[in-house]
Amino acid sequence: MMAEGNELAALRASRARAFRKEALPYVRYMGQSGFPSFLSLVFIAAALGYFRLIRDLPPDFPIALAGVLALTPLLAWSPLRTYAAPADIVYLMPREADMGAYLKLSHRAALVASGWIAAAVFLLYMPIYLQGEALVPAWLLAAALLLVKLGNMAASWEERRMAWDGARRMAGVLRWALTALAAAGWLTALWWQAAAFTLLCALVAWLVCKLPSKHRLNWERLIREEAVTRRRYYTFFGMFIDVPAMSAAVARRPYLDWVLPRISFRHDRTFVYLYGASLVRSELGGILVRILLLGGLVCYMAADAGGWSGWGAALVYLLALLVYGLQLSGLRGVHRHSVWQHVYPLPEEQQVEQLLLVDRSALLAGALLLWLPTAAPLLAGGDYAAPFAALVGAFAYVLIRPGRLRRKLRAEADED
Repeated sequence: MMAEGNELAALRASRARAFRKEALPYVRYMGQSGFPSFLSLVFIAAALGYFRLIRDLPPDFPIALAGVLALTPLLAWSPLRTYAAPADIVYLMPREADMGAYLKLSHRAALVASGWIAAAVFLLYMPIYLQGEALVPAWLLAAALLLVKLGNMAASWEERRMAWDGARRMAGVLRWALTALAAAGWLTALWWQAAAFTLLCALVAWLVCKLPSKHRLNWERLIREEAVTRRRYYTFFGMFIDVPAMSAAVARRPYLDWVLPRISFRHDRTFVYLYGASLVRSELGGILVRILLLGGLVCYMAADAGGWSGWGAALVYLLALLVYGLQLSGLRGVHRHSVWQHVYPLPEEQQVEQLLLVDRSALLAGALLLWLPTAAPLLAGGDYAAPFAALVGAFAYVLIRPGRLRRKLRAEADED
């Protein structure tokens, strides 16, 4: 048994090495693209805003709320790389009783990866927390949140074992809510009150995880999660270099379904409809929605802080829009390797212009959706120059982008 467990642990390690070796060339291309320089600018801008914030923290700054918003996602987020493949249902499922060492490596790697990020955000939050009432010492708060993190990882594993997706989703939503409540308790109450409340939250989470029927190992779920993770990596790498085509994930998003019926379903709008549907229902669309939500929150907080008379918020807005646009550029590679382009009598000469139309429309919508949370606090405070200057900069980016994207498309066509 021990030898078989070690063999499976070695299999997991070899799969992790193979994935790193597979991804390394794309990481090099990303490094040569200028993206690290862009991230450096974002880091510098964020650092300047952060140091200004902790130096001149407003008296009415919502310290506890900011902590809950910053820490909850990182405490509840529990990724897991198992490197599971469809063939494992045939070859590894009969040996699932010996998978303990294999899964132990996956859980350890997940804790290290997500734990470092959570620790960094916690350390960044501490200078803000200590300027408030700070009812709990920093070391005790760190220990308590580490236990909350470990509890989330254990609960998320139980969710992965659940037989029904509906039960898993409900348990996940409840776990995130309980994590937010526990974090709020530790940031606003005395340590013994927070500890008692956290134990109550843990009991509720334990009961919720215990009730639904579960598999010993939910192989289909693990395989789907691994496929989604790989697809996200390659979607990101696809912004910088052509990557091997992968099976596209299609997701139904009812909150965006109203877009497609408004596109004329005509022969001369074939590619508009195609790329519009790909944007709404592919993984790329989900990434863009998350960028808008996170970017809107960051822009609102920057605007509400009022740094540099609103110009700091304008800079954050433009950086968020650039990140959104950079991710949106992945749309050009969604159907690049599809054979239907050479099978059906579609107007290939119109593909570039109609792709640019979809790209421009999505970029303009994203620019407006990011501008609203940026402008609202500034306009309410009487700052007009910064938000309208940011809007002018955004429209300039929208106007300049099609020409640059057209040149990239031509260069890629010449390479093919």
